[in-house]
Amino acid sequence: MWPFTLDGHGLWLTLYLLTFCLHAVFVSYVLVGTTYAFVQAVRKVEDPIAERVRDRLPFMLGCGITAGVAPLLFIQLLYQRHFYSANLIMGPRWGAVVPALIVGFYALYLAKSSEKWRRLALAAGTLCFLFVAWSWTEINRVMQDEPAWKTMYAAGERLYGHASIAPRLGLWLGVMTTAFAAVAAWHASVAERTRLAIFGLTGRVIAGIALAVIAADGTVATHGWLYLFVAAVAVELVGWVRMLRDPQGNGLWIVTAAGSAGLLAGAVVREAPRLAILETPRPAAIEAGGFPVFAITLVFGIAVIAWIVKTIRSNLVRPR
Repeated sequence: MWPFTLDGHGLWLTLYLLTFCLHAVFVSYVLVGTTYAFVQAVRKVEDPIAERVRDRLPFMLGCGITAGVAPLLFIQLLYQRHFYSANLIMGPRWGAVVPALIVGFYALYLAKSSEKWRRLALAAGTLCFLFVAWSWTEINRVMQDEPAWKTMYAAGERLYGHASIAPRLGLWLGVMTTAFAAVAAWHASVAERTRLAIFGLTGRVIAGIALAVIAADGTVATHGWLYLFVAAVAVELVGWVRMLRDPQGNGLWIVTAAGSAGLLAGAVVREAPRLAILETPRPAAIEAGGFPVFAITLVFGIAVIAWIVKTIRSNLVRPR
């Protein structure tokens, strides 16, 4: 099924999109969770959601960064010339993503451990993660705008600043808000799920407005995956409404299932315009393969992680 059937690219596109979706869930929790915790800290209100989120943010950021390694490698494999060119053109501006993540990572630990510096740390974390989100949105657009390369390079510009950046960033912020609400709802009380349902619906409204702006430019192609995305979001909205009316019902299950399908379909829709710049597979690379090695290391990695989890759990429940 397109684009998974593309000769020489199908397997790597499949793995890229699947790993990207996993990464997106973690970073959504981090960005929106940090912002939420910051707002509640400024308001100086006792909020169990904010406290729970704040305690888990360092771990979730670690998961997000780790889960981001695979899609980063796949995007370099699939779009070598365009991705590396965009990196070089943006230069230090793009490289600033790394120190921003480092500062954000330590800010989350400071916010978790120090009440005195909590608001400042959460503010710094929010700004850092928003900067990273904006940077990724920008470099994805630079990758696809080859005519702008010479202009930016000749002028020594590091900032793309195209009008298409804002609606795409707004789209992702809306999606992230909904994803955060879905993850947080699994550990929330009945009253908290009602509030998170409002968050989930609000995120979809923001994403819908941004998508309408993007579609107005004619940059959204109509195909089967777009219809699947729309259907999944429609079912997800039903789930959010059910959760709002009956927090103890099956609304969360509907939200999780439909939201996962919508995230994957949305990732394919997002990727569709970039398929035109895919690198032509080299015969030597196709013959070299590498999938058996990938499969072996995957199984080994899962086994090691399972052993670590089992060891930790057994030590946690062991009586002293």
